[in-house]
Amino acid sequence: MTDPVAAELAGWAARMRAVVQHVDAGDLDAACARLNEVLRDAEAVPTLTRHDGEGWHLHFHRPDAATAAGWAAGMATGLAIVLGGPAVERLGLCRAPRCDRAYLDTSRNGTRRFCSTACQNRVKAAAFRARRETTPAG
Repeated sequence: MTDPVAAELAGWAARMRAVVQHVDAGDLDAACARLNEVLRDAEAVPTLTRHDGEGWHLHFHRPDAATAAGWAAGMATGLAIVLGGPAVERLGLCRAPRCDRAYLDTSRNGTRRFCSTACQNRVKAAAFRARRETTPAG
């Protein structure tokens, strides 16, 4: 991948993260409005295609779309499916300091607050250390 394509993909990703921020803040209307802009700008359109010896399958971008716009269209379509369904309540941003990842909670009880167990463990370990430092030795 070239640097310009990577930079363009990063721009699309930032726009979609802003959508998740709206969801995380409880503003689904703003999230959907922003995502609709991304879908329009990426020219997302369902298209049946076949290539590379594969059978017919679904893409969400024009056959002649540039690489970054094609990926953005597919990612935005996937995000739209989440926003338009019950899973939207399980979409969130990691609560760990210095982590900027979004996640979709697939746990049974839907109480996830971190993108991974690594982030969760770091936060819990830091809280444990902080409690231990403030607790008098006894």
